[in-house]
Amino acid sequence: MNTDNEFKHNKAYLMQYRRMHEKIDRLKDKLDRLDERCSLKGVSYSSQPSSTVTKTLDDILAQKEYIEGKISKLTGDAIKISNEIQDRLLDLDNQLEAEILDLYFLENHSLSEIANILCYSERQIDRLYVKGIEHLSE
Repeated sequence: MNTDNEFKHNKAYLMQYRRMHEKIDRLKDKLDRLDERCSLKGVSYSSQPSSTVTKTLDDILAQKEYIEGKISKLTGDAIKISNEIQDRLLDLDNQLEAEILDLYFLENHSLSEIANILCYSERQIDRLYVKGIEHLSE
């Protein structure tokens, strides 16, 4: 694998955690909207929907249960991926690179926020970020 493909592969590996949390956040938002719809419209307790209620209580509970199950599964997967990434970051020789990758991929900070946190220039953080991703496969 050439270095460009290796870099892309390593970055995609690290991005798994962020993407998984984006999915979890989206599902949590959907669950909140579902709860809000229940409280605003009221729920019909019969199996026949009325003209003002588009879903029965059973429909809403089934959808909530499904979403909660998905959130639980994704959370478990995210923990597994987070642990794998943390183990790989501990193997890096340069722990500043590891810290930058940790803050970016696991704690969801932007590179400019990381520069402020660590008191480095954004250019230096960007350079260390790229080097850290490159060194991940070594």
